Order: sequence, then structure tokens, then C-alpha cells
Amino acid sequence: MRLPFKFLFLMGAVLVASPLAADAQEKVTVATEASFPPFSKTEADGSFTGFEIDLGNEVCKRAQLDCEWVKQDFDGMIAALIARKFNMVFSSMSIKPEREKVADFSIPYYAGKFVFYGKKGAFKNFDEDIKGKRVGVYAGATQDQYVRKYHAGVLEPVGYENADQIHADLVNGRIDLAFGEQQPAIEFMNSPQGKDFEQAGPLVDDPEVLGRGVGAMFNKGDPLKAKVDEAIRAVYADGTFDKLQVKWLAGADIRADKLW
Repeated sequence: MRLPFKFLFLMGAVLVASPLAADAQEKVTVATEASFPPFSKTEADGSFTGFEIDLGNEVCKRAQLDCEWVKQDFDGMIAALIARKFNMVFSSMSIKPEREKVADFSIPYYAGKFVFYGKKGAFKNFDEDIKGKRVGVYAGATQDQYVRKYHAGVLEPVGYENADQIHADLVNGRIDLAFGEQQPAIEFMNSPQGKDFEQAGPLVDDPEVLGRGVGAMFNKGDPLKAKVDEAIRAVYADGTFDKLQVKWLAGADIRADKLW
């Protein structure tokens, strides 16, 4: 049976105007370490939670992206991105010149400081007390590079894949110190596991070695970067960043808009 032209025209209009067509979103896979609380954590049911997860979801919403989170160990994250195992890294990746040679970064979405931490009372005279000690760091990452540059021959860096491994060895006495971002360190020290540990020495802020804030990471030339940049600005502008900061990092100030 032939349908009237008027009916066909109306059906076409309905299809064009349907919400499914209008709201079609680009599918994007996003990598997270998911073992770096309070920024990211894997829950018992396999879901991911944390400041970066919430922030990433807000960025995806404003960029009209259908984002799927995937777990990836930090030490293999850049290689996996270049191999196109996912589209974007949103996992406390510091923006550094050597990384910018192989990948593109968004504008910074947070900027934190770094800290050494060890047994309470063991590092009152920091410069003297660290001599000959072993310090846990992410293998090959910015923390590792900082220790090797400024404490060569004084501290022995011991590389790990994630913070859980560092903290386990710190508690068990296999290392004397840990060195990492301030907020995850505070999270650990406020936990039952970390109650016997405290900050050692002053806060560390060295953009040359530790990076110019944290950004989302993409393969070179990926147009996704422009969408994410715009979305990060929007999350700051409407107050969402501040709300998430209060939720996950009460009392902290890791805003990065001063770096734009």
C-alpha cells in the first residue's frame, strides 16, 4: 500500500526532531587509575568514585560526551593512550613538557602540592633525618623525578604502581617515607591504617619537575581537547568545581583557573 505524501513528510519530521537524534552523544572512553583516593577509588562493586570521577562526569555532561570509565595502572597509562586503548586520560596526570611531546593536554583542571610523610616524630629535623632512608614513589612519575633531582644520594626512591602498594609497604616498614600529592597523603594519614604517620618537611611546589597542574590527556591533534577545555571552564564558571572540592576535599584549595 502506498502511503500519502503528507503522511511520509510528517513521519520524516518526527524522526528528525526525535530526542534520540537530537541528543546523540559522542562515545568516549576515559582512563582512571581508580586507586588514588580521594581523587579516584574502586568500590567493592567495581564502580569508581572520587573527586576526579565526579568532576570528569560533569565535564562529560557539559561537553555532551557519553563517557565510559576504564581502569588503567598509572605507569602504563600514556603508552595505552598512544595505543588508542581509550580516548582520554582523566587521572591526576601532571602537565609536563616531556609528556606534551607525545600527547595533548586540556587546560589544568586542578593544581595541588606534594608532601613527604613518614612515622610520627621520626623526621623532626627533615634534612638530617631523611639521610639514607627509602621513599616510596610512583615508578618513573613526577615524584620519582623530583626525589632523584633534589635528593640524589640522600634518599633512595622505591618505585610502585599505585598508592595502595606504597602505603602497604610504609605501614609494614619496608620503606621509611612516601612522597606524593598532598590530598591523597592526608586521606591516608586520616585513615586507621595511617594514624601513626604525619607530614615530614614542608609542602613541595615545583612546577618545573612536578608539572603545571593536572590536565586531561589526549592523543595529538584530537578535537576532543577543545570540547573538554570549554567544559572545564563551564564547570568552574557555574560553581560546580567548588561544590565538588568541598564534598571531597574539605578545606583544600586546588583550583587551577589561575594557570589558564
